[in-house]
Amino acid sequence: MIVEVISVGTELLIGQIANTNAAFIGARLAEEGFDAHFQVTVGDNLDRLISAIGEGLARADVIVLTGGIGPTQDDLTREAMAQVAGRSMVRDPEHAAWIESRVRNQSGSVNPSVLRMADLPEGAEGLPNTNGVALGVALKHEGKWLLAVPGVPVEMRAMVDGEVIPRLRRMSGEMSILRSRLLRTWGVGESRIAEALDDLFESANPTVAFLISDMEVKIRISAKAADAASAAELIAPVEHKIRDTLGEAVFAADDETVENIVVERLAARGWTVATREEATLGQVGSRIAISGAELFAGAVIGAGRPPPADVILTVGPIGPDLDEGPRTTRRVEMEVTTPAGETTRVFDFGGDDERVRSFATIAALHVIRLALETAR
Repeated sequence: MIVEVISVGTELLIGQIANTNAAFIGARLAEEGFDAHFQVTVGDNLDRLISAIGEGLARADVIVLTGGIGPTQDDLTREAMAQVAGRSMVRDPEHAAWIESRVRNQSGSVNPSVLRMADLPEGAEGLPNTNGVALGVALKHEGKWLLAVPGVPVEMRAMVDGEVIPRLRRMSGEMSILRSRLLRTWGVGESRIAEALDDLFESANPTVAFLISDMEVKIRISAKAADAASAAELIAPVEHKIRDTLGEAVFAADDETVENIVVERLAARGWTVATREEATLGQVGSRIAISGAELFAGAVIGAGRPPPADVILTVGPIGPDLDEGPRTTRRVEMEVTTPAGETTRVFDFGGDDERVRSFATIAALHVIRLALETAR
């Protein structure tokens, strides 16, 4: 079953607020094994919303709309659903009476517009809102379903989990889930990894995809199956092949982070760490301290001697531009000293100071990790 998500609100289009609702709904749909090929964001305009719903119905079995079901003139989702389905609007008298009683008790008077939250397209079912006032909407049209939930995140989440997901399960008649395994790599470029794993892209289930951020290439393996154990069985041989192919480039999985690994290896040896940071302005020490404050001896930003510790990281300054022209390449030198010896690395990063600082922070954490791997 294909489910499309339409987010409603001009504030989303202009960046006034982040569209976290679409991310939440997309994640829940994926967890349940429903296919979602499109997410659409539409401003508070009736004609454009009607058009978006019509286009969505042409390519999906179910449309989930979030936002636009409040009491104000720019809350147009109910009206758009009614027009698409050729229905009139009717008021749920029981819910209207409840809204009126609640609002009167809170403020002493009732603005008639607030009762719009009890309006539904004719023939639609109201979805209860456990965290708010506006009814959600479930409307069947030409064999497909339109489901509208609030835009307020706390209301949306409760209605999606309590009403939308159970309905989708019943509609689909199939019980399937989607599970993913995320392998984290460092030190090998995205294009080289893609080339090395090229044959895995032929697989339809599980699928393999790449994500890149902060110098780390993440490989996501996703499998759809009847249950979590069956999904894990599909993922396991693909993960094994990736690890065999990439070797030590794979350093972690799922929610593991490089700083967590550094702290675990320090704790296993009973060692502490301190940093002297110029290019990274203390960001390396800060990330280690958050994961394991008891193992962090302290940091010096800029010149000076770091506090005594078993492991000392030194990050030099951001060097001058090595390129001539519009691109920039900046050099940063790093040194890690452990009881087992000393490691020095030199990195050339592209971009402005902020980007170099971000990349250097990740690189420095990996330099510590690798030094701890070889230390005895």
